[in-house]
Amino acid sequence: MVGGYCSTFKRGPFTFDAGTHFYPLLGNPATITGELLEQLDVRTKWIKMDPVDHFHFPDGSSFSVPADFDEYYEKLKRQFPHEIDAIDKFFAIAREAYLSGLLFYFKGRTHSRFEALRGLTVREMLDQSFKDEKLRLLLAADCAHWAFVFDSMLRLSYFLGNYYPAGGSQAFADDLASRFEERGGHILMRARVRRIMIERGTAVGVEIEVGTPRDRRTVRVLAGHVVSNADLVLTLEEMIGAEHVGSNYIKSLKKLSPTMPCYLVHIGLRDIPLEPLKQASGYHWRSWDTERVATDLFKIFVPTEYEPAMAPPGGQIVVLQKVTQVDYVNVKDWAAQKQAIEDDVSERLRTVLPGIDRHIVYKSTASALTSWRFTLNYQGAMLGWEISPDQLGDHRPAVESPIGNLHFVGHWTRPGGGITPVIVSAMQVAGEIARG
Repeated sequence: MVGGYCSTFKRGPFTFDAGTHFYPLLGNPATITGELLEQLDVRTKWIKMDPVDHFHFPDGSSFSVPADFDEYYEKLKRQFPHEIDAIDKFFAIAREAYLSGLLFYFKGRTHSRFEALRGLTVREMLDQSFKDEKLRLLLAADCAHWAFVFDSMLRLSYFLGNYYPAGGSQAFADDLASRFEERGGHILMRARVRRIMIERGTAVGVEIEVGTPRDRRTVRVLAGHVVSNADLVLTLEEMIGAEHVGSNYIKSLKKLSPTMPCYLVHIGLRDIPLEPLKQASGYHWRSWDTERVATDLFKIFVPTEYEPAMAPPGGQIVVLQKVTQVDYVNVKDWAAQKQAIEDDVSERLRTVLPGIDRHIVYKSTASALTSWRFTLNYQGAMLGWEISPDQLGDHRPAVESPIGNLHFVGHWTRPGGGITPVIVSAMQVAGEIARG
């Protein structure tokens, strides 16, 4: 199926989002991406998420983030009156970082104030700004290690709307695919791109492995341009090869840090009301240390709060998410590693929702290895390359590749992927395959 992380899978009467679970901006036609979807006549119906998120602290208190920024801003001041001046100053700097980040990363324009901010992480900025550890934790969420400028761009954009697609993630991916086909494109699934063909330093097409599992064959499809939304390491190392891009280029790429993978538990429930699940949803911290995101934080998401049709009547879906630090290359026993994390988050879920085990109909887990198996993303990365200060701007891989007529997309935040990760433009896939 199309979609990569933005897809669903079914188990009995339950439909689960494979990875992604909310979509900033897309349901708002006043944003660039929302307007683009309207121009393309993408028919997805969007359900606005309000509150945007919930935070549950080690002391048992909680904070819900309203979808309206002004309401959120005033709520912060009411909850933390001793930090009012610091809150005003922090968000003034965040707005400045937001605007200067847009100018720099998309227009190439910079100034001295931006240069002073671009090297800071969220954690560093929060430590400079606030004394209250609860406020620092609330504003850090799960991305204290991110670049402050990038986080500001993302943080403020959330208040332009966070959305969930009616019908789940697959509905959105399928709507995009339908528009692509209606405009003359062809989508080939259950296939694997083995090689991007290079002639005299220019991409001229792809070799694709097609057919049934017992009868696989390779076909060549010629193209004027090739666009790869596959993992970048996979694209360069296997689909193109060092002989075309140079081993040093690939080595420099592998020096970049990928984002931490996300461990997932998909749970189907029966005979349980929605309200206690809604109350439990959001981020759960068990310490005040923003540094310990991989050990002390997990998140509960309830898709049936927005789309009840994902579960049968009387049923609900809960997805547990946990960022993990994994020494991917040196893991010897993935099953044991996976079980240890499952035991931890399941016990924490029982603490939050006592008695939930008797309502569980279905449960499955996904580790970094699972993410790699289904998307071929480097080390199961959740969001492509780490969004740290030293990996932004000109330190990040470019859209344009060293190969003529070959273009990379999707490596800014989310690498996409999927079982057929290369889009080939300017050709008729079905006709080329028929010709052999």
